[in-house]
Amino acid sequence: MKADIGILGLGVMGKSLARNFASKGFKVAVYNLPLPGEENFASEFVKTYSDLPFIGSNDIEEFIAHLSRQRIILLMVKSGEAIDQLITLLNPYLEEGDIIIDAGNSFYKDTIRRINYLKPLNIQFVGMGVSGGEKGALNGPSIMPAGSIEVRNSLLPILQKIAAKADDKPCVAWMGTDGAGHFVKMVHNGIEYADMQILSEVYGISKSMLGFTNVQIVQMMQKWQKSILKSYLIEITIDILKFKDVDGDILLEKILDVAGHKGTGQWAISEAMHFGIAIPSICAAMNERIISGQKELRQSLSKKNQKANLSKIKLTENTLKGALIFSRICALAEGFHLMRHAAQHYNWKTNLADIAQIWRGGCIIRSDMLIPIMKAFAQNPDYRHLFEIPEIADLLITYKPAAERLIAATLKSNIACPTISASVQYYRSMHTEFLPVNLIQAQRDYFGAHTYKRIDDKSAQSYHTIWDK
Repeated sequence: MKADIGILGLGVMGKSLARNFASKGFKVAVYNLPLPGEENFASEFVKTYSDLPFIGSNDIEEFIAHLSRQRIILLMVKSGEAIDQLITLLNPYLEEGDIIIDAGNSFYKDTIRRINYLKPLNIQFVGMGVSGGEKGALNGPSIMPAGSIEVRNSLLPILQKIAAKADDKPCVAWMGTDGAGHFVKMVHNGIEYADMQILSEVYGISKSMLGFTNVQIVQMMQKWQKSILKSYLIEITIDILKFKDVDGDILLEKILDVAGHKGTGQWAISEAMHFGIAIPSICAAMNERIISGQKELRQSLSKKNQKANLSKIKLTENTLKGALIFSRICALAEGFHLMRHAAQHYNWKTNLADIAQIWRGGCIIRSDMLIPIMKAFAQNPDYRHLFEIPEIADLLITYKPAAERLIAATLKSNIACPTISASVQYYRSMHTEFLPVNLIQAQRDYFGAHTYKRIDDKSAQSYHTIWDK
């Protein structure tokens, strides 16, 4: 009996994806590189889920032998060198036309390199972003694959069966060629960083400035779930705010205020800088995670922070709601602008409407905010920026005053609000016809002879001035 697909890597995500495929009627070969004492890991996994069509393998050759041609092997292991090592391990057993899928959070340029390495061997390599965490992988993730047209035709029908669904459509679409899938997933994670940080700022302000209890914050967020703010992240935030420890206390209050990160946010920022695309809300969110790690220094410096009299600061639930809508749209705008630019640079032919649609279900940033974005790009794929979309522009105009009121209040009370602040400044700068950076260009020319262009010369000629003569 031959398997339809092989899953190599039985960590949390690998096991969940394997069970997802098997529950949809696919026969799945499974294998895990053995650690000492875990040589029979795959066999034990198959025994655990004996009701599903799994075939366990305890060595790589047996694993490959269980796969029907055209072989499809999905790698779910840590990104980086481990992927290259697995490709080297698999190569002797593969034949022309076989497909390797990297479903981890790999850097998209590594994916491009691996595709080019395997191309002379006629082995197809697919970089595939997968979002949704453990539950999403099991019940239906958002899937972002990319590769050749030939492999697209082979894989899409399979992936559509395991993907999440939104509006009765599977949350999977072909992102384009080579590294497009992992690039889109990287940007997804950058937006995710911003969304999470914005919610944490709103949570903190609710407690410190409005004096809300966790119960009151839950009640407020439950109302938001009936609006355009409806999202997975607010849904899980409500659960977290209610969750009690074994002693009956709210567990959230016992969690150390130091946030981790795994690198995709840094990649998004680095690539945005490389392409010359501003993503300040995402940058601010990443910076706040880094600052959170300076716990001891923050504790020492906090003694010098004099807080204002909060009783004189008036904020409402509607102010928080408006600021949240405004800043989350700005974070999405930054991400879509970056994806559009990269797709043009690499000629990926990425469909932005497809991205908005597949992010509507399964993934971490799924939200009703994506609906107007999806519809707008479906009608006009030539929008350069979300700020050009009339419905989005109207929402931003409506809620910008709330975001500004929130920032003004936090400034008066010495409360940090970096990501919401960054979104407002981004919006202002992007809507300013003439920025005062003409002075910066003159300074660069003064000390480095970097030249400048003149607004009264349309020829694009460069000028240099001896400023200290």
